[in-house]
Amino acid sequence: MRFKEQNPSAFIYYFFAFLLLSEWLSPLQKFTDTANTYIFMLFIGVSFLLTFLRIKWFVVFPINISIILYFLYDIYYKDHYNGSSWIGQFLEEIVHNTDLIRHTMLNDMTSPFRTMLFFILLWLLVYLIHYWIVYQRKILFFFLITIIYITVLDTFTPYDATFAIIRIVLIGFFMIGLLSFDRLKEMERLKVGRFVSFRWILPLFFFIAISIVVGLLAPKSAPQWPDPVPYFKAYGQNIENNNISGVKKIGYGTNDEKLGGAFVADNTEVFSHMSEDRHYWRVETKDVYTGKGWEVSDSDADEINLADINYNMGWIEDGVKKEKFSSTVKINKSYSHSHIIYPFQLKNISTNSSVSYYINPTTELITAKSDGREQQLSEYLVDYEIPRYDVKELEKVTQSENERYTQLPDSLPDRVKKLAESVTADKHDQFSKVRAIENFLGSSEFKYETKDVAVPKGNEDYVDQFLFETMQGYCDNFSTSMIVLLRSVDIPARWVKGYTEGEFQQISEGNLKQYKVTNNNAHSWVEVYFDGIGWVTFEPTKGFSNPYDFTYNSERTNVTGEEEKKEEPSKQEQSQENKEKDSSENKSLQLFSIRFGNLILYISIILIGVFVLICYKKRRIWLSKIIISKYKKRRDDEVFFKAYNALLKQLERSGLKRNKGQTLREYAIIVDHYFNNDDMTKLTANYERTLYHHASVKDTWDESAEIWKNLIKRTAS
Repeated sequence: MRFKEQNPSAFIYYFFAFLLLSEWLSPLQKFTDTANTYIFMLFIGVSFLLTFLRIKWFVVFPINISIILYFLYDIYYKDHYNGSSWIGQFLEEIVHNTDLIRHTMLNDMTSPFRTMLFFILLWLLVYLIHYWIVYQRKILFFFLITIIYITVLDTFTPYDATFAIIRIVLIGFFMIGLLSFDRLKEMERLKVGRFVSFRWILPLFFFIAISIVVGLLAPKSAPQWPDPVPYFKAYGQNIENNNISGVKKIGYGTNDEKLGGAFVADNTEVFSHMSEDRHYWRVETKDVYTGKGWEVSDSDADEINLADINYNMGWIEDGVKKEKFSSTVKINKSYSHSHIIYPFQLKNISTNSSVSYYINPTTELITAKSDGREQQLSEYLVDYEIPRYDVKELEKVTQSENERYTQLPDSLPDRVKKLAESVTADKHDQFSKVRAIENFLGSSEFKYETKDVAVPKGNEDYVDQFLFETMQGYCDNFSTSMIVLLRSVDIPARWVKGYTEGEFQQISEGNLKQYKVTNNNAHSWVEVYFDGIGWVTFEPTKGFSNPYDFTYNSERTNVTGEEEKKEEPSKQEQSQENKEKDSSENKSLQLFSIRFGNLILYISIILIGVFVLICYKKRRIWLSKIIISKYKKRRDDEVFFKAYNALLKQLERSGLKRNKGQTLREYAIIVDHYFNNDDMTKLTANYERTLYHHASVKDTWDESAEIWKNLIKRTAS
């Protein structure tokens, strides 16, 4: 039985169900890269409202689809597409991601498609909760899995669920009590006035509130078992044969606040380029080291039009010899960022699109904009210069001044500074000190590692942990450690992230070489400031070589000899790295990024399994509706026979199985005895009259259709 539409308690049930489902969403912004969770709460709120108002499905469906499409456009396509052109791109993504699902490549699905799936999942959850409330009058199962979900998050993530558990218990027990009262009224066919209902509700609320207060104030014993989190982390880091737990996917990301942890390879193409010489490709720099990772000193800096500064970024002074080059860049359509990927000493960007280029003066992140909106360029040409550093000129610099790039946190352990001083103790010029630290990190004491990589705990410093405890890691570990050591001896340095040159593909026209750059080529390195020369690139990561030359007297003789070659990592490790650190931005939803995707995937599988199980258990109800709609309007010569056989199958599903050798009349008597009427006997008599006496099927069906329909409905009750 359904709630009566005028039942005011129905609104309370839907409101409480909305609050319970909201508890699933609210933690996501704290322990995942998910932003703007309010849009999902708004969506489930609208879905519950439409369900409460009993709006027909053919009205609800376009409303919800429109809401989903609007949010997808506003988040992912608004800044890159005009008008309805984004729909074509979104349809292409659906086709592409469907193919990925078919090949079980779930981790490669794009963010818009993941977000769409999450909206659909929430939509199904709203309908499932509606079914539990309206038809089952039960909410215990959803209440229990909500408690389990929140307590698991409280145990294994930084999320503090203390007050969330209180809210859930209050809401859940209150709903269970009210639904139990409604079931009791239905079973006993009671007509209860509002005052009687209030007398039921008031003590219920009172006892729940008292229980919560007692639970909060009661003394609590200390944990009897040790914290399982470190065990699981250690276990995940030591799994072999690619059975990796808790790792992240390699690739460029925007959030570098917490470095550390393992990653897995990802060969997804980012861009390709045609170039004459190898070099790194920059995206941005960061200048504030926090002890855990990197932040930006001025996150609200106004962007500057590159045309206004004539591409003079002050990277290299005029006295340094440089060679001019050009490269053609083609960005892969699946790349989710709109920034420009560019070489060092950029001089010009040109494309067929009518756009302007803006640079963030703090991070040096460059974006293309048209009418104030960011545009993702599919292809562009960059003109740039590659410097040829003269070692003798570098050795003339004894000390450089740049306070911004010598920042260090007050919490940095003293032994890091002492290490930097000891490594550079016998060096007198800045270049020699820089090379000494670079060579120190390239020594045999340090190991390139991508899987067994630690994450600092508590107040532990990221660089201190790498230098004195683990001594193994990848580019983030090496580059960050070199910068901190340099700053410890007052040498200005900054952290740069982007991509290496990529994998060589073929030689094209002239001297141009074609390279393919994938997520595996994401990388971070070091730039050091020299007074009178500018920024100079250094490469501390083992297995990677500096793409820029250091020469004596401008001759092309590289000073890095065999004795300074770094220990080569394995072939897989050479595919460069930088774990995926995609963070929540104002206009970014990484709903099913790796951190979020794994948890939601498991929860989704459980909920879908529960939904399928409920559908199977309640198949008599929905099958009866399908059977009735299938046969009630038919008037052909076969309808009676098929409808009667469908009834027999439905009766069997209800537990009234016809025994072998039992006649239809004998079976009809058993069915009538079960339902306490004679409908099955009448229907069977009409069926036999049509079957054996060749009575008119249409006329007999007209007489029997209502009886048959009532019997089908009885099987669903």
